Amino acid sequence: MSGLESTECGPPRGGLRFPALIWALLHVPLFLACYAGSIADAIQRTPPGYRLALAPTFLPQAGLLATLCWLVGLPLSLRPRLYRWGAPGLVGLATVAIALDSRVYQAVGFHLNGFFLRVLLQPNAIREAGVPHRDVATFLALAVLLLVAEVWLGGRFLQRFAADRWAWSWALLLIVLSAGERLYGGALTVYAGPAAFAASMVLPLQAPVRMEREVMDLLGRPMVDPFAGAGREAARLPAGIDPSAVKLARRPDVLVIVAESLPASHLDAATMPNLWRRAQEGGARFTRHYSGASSTSYSLFSLFYGLQARKLESIVGAGRRPVLFPALRQNGYQMRVSAASCVDWMGLRETVFGGVRPEELKTWCEGGAGDNRDQEMLADAQGFVDAADARPIFLFVFSFGTHFSYYSPPSAPAPFQPAWDGVGGVQGTQAAGWLIENRARNAAHLLDGWLEGFLTHFEAKRGQRPLLFFTGDHGEEFRQKGHIGHGSAVTDEQIHVPFMVTGDGVPRGSFDQVTSHADLVPTIFGLLGDGHPPELYSDGMNVFQAPSDRFVVSTVGWEPRYAVIGRDLKVAMYAGLTSEVTDPEDRPLPDGRARLAAHAAQVMRALRGADGSEPTARVEPGPQHAP
Repeated sequence: MSGLESTECGPPRGGLRFPALIWALLHVPLFLACYAGSIADAIQRTPPGYRLALAPTFLPQAGLLATLCWLVGLPLSLRPRLYRWGAPGLVGLATVAIALDSRVYQAVGFHLNGFFLRVLLQPNAIREAGVPHRDVATFLALAVLLLVAEVWLGGRFLQRFAADRWAWSWALLLIVLSAGERLYGGALTVYAGPAAFAASMVLPLQAPVRMEREVMDLLGRPMVDPFAGAGREAARLPAGIDPSAVKLARRPDVLVIVAESLPASHLDAATMPNLWRRAQEGGARFTRHYSGASSTSYSLFSLFYGLQARKLESIVGAGRRPVLFPALRQNGYQMRVSAASCVDWMGLRETVFGGVRPEELKTWCEGGAGDNRDQEMLADAQGFVDAADARPIFLFVFSFGTHFSYYSPPSAPAPFQPAWDGVGGVQGTQAAGWLIENRARNAAHLLDGWLEGFLTHFEAKRGQRPLLFFTGDHGEEFRQKGHIGHGSAVTDEQIHVPFMVTGDGVPRGSFDQVTSHADLVPTIFGLLGDGHPPELYSDGMNVFQAPSDRFVVSTVGWEPRYAVIGRDLKVAMYAGLTSEVTDPEDRPLPDGRARLAAHAAQVMRALRGADGSEPTARVEPGPQHAP
């Protein structure tokens, strides 16, 4: 048989592998066609000078998908007669899955995962999600026809072109080309910005591997801003609406305080007594507030852009800046951003705070876990307040002391004992979780005292209370579910954070509607009297108008782990085919399948960036006074 592995009754064994690979590669144009709309959108969001360079990257990505289809079917090649029909059948199944995934991605920006599979398997959920049964029937009929055609045509193709070729060599070459595309994509990200990385995630099965650092090490070039330079600032786009269109009827001082790594449970009477008292006496506290992400850069993006954190790369990469800062400046606000938690290494200076003038931003990037940079930051903020004129103030304060390993010097009050001594890194410490949490609470207690002194001085100097917003950038886990710190999961401990609002005209009480970091900007504009609907510029809403049946979205940020959270239901999704249905505290639900089916439409709307509530059942909450 001229070197072919053969059987007396069937086709050659090794000779079918090469045509099977070619058959899979013939589907590359079909894969690209399925995602054509999403690819076009991704290229459009890239800075103009890099769009042509980005376009070729999708071809090796699609080639990798085809190669993976071939690799999955290789075990069948040990039985040539089965392989002749089975290999095309597997490629056909993959094509159907890709066609479905492309439609899901186009609609909601997520790839097919366990949640969407659950929806597909539940007729009621499909109907409530707004997908007519006739559309499902049409898709299934086309899928069956495609599979039949794949098996028949593919089987004949394999038999006709059976040959003993170097299939493994060709497959290895395709994989090497895919690795080269990752490196090339890393170079594009360095020069074109995060939009290039966002584009690399349009096709499925692309691992979120960032190669920017390797490229910079190789080329010795720093990350550059593709929108910087003379004449290029005009390319900057506000997020949603023109800042000059924002008209504020009220102009009180606005103070936003964000504490690093602060879980919701740490805003209580024992840990942060001063802020707790302020919330009880003259403000609102939202007990079901969720960070946009369990990592800092993504959560701050969500706070100040008013968008879901998963959109960071595409929005920032398109050159968009938050509407908040220029809108406040247009309305006469003096501005200061004081960040003890360094915003340089996370790229926040050029993105989230890109609309803040250099003289308005002060950040601290030096020092270790034992420094007192929060005191220095508050002193800087106090100096700004003292030097301000009669115009209204917008001040953002971002503390660092509550970040691991939690600043708690021996001389500071430490009501929570015994506590971890702070020795050992986040991966190296062997201390019990509750000891680590005691140290974190002591750090929060210390910060609370410093903030109270600053707020007292602020009110005395300005002669009035500011409109104060306080939250954590994300939460923190203390081994409750196997993690220390944050940025590793979407557990309740890592994404559930405190949120309080105080000031004149703020409704008083404790509210249990589900709210999100994406709500900050709409809430500020709403309380200041702007009349624009939040959906024009935000995925969020005014927290005081949040309905009781709402769902919000959170993510890890740097990897595709997401959670959609409602009052009594949480759906955690991962890249791939897995999902978990629990209550918001991550406890299993015996009726989880039924609850998911009942709320599928709301969850789908939340994923699309809508408010995630039933449009016919909006509830205007009244204040519920906390005990």
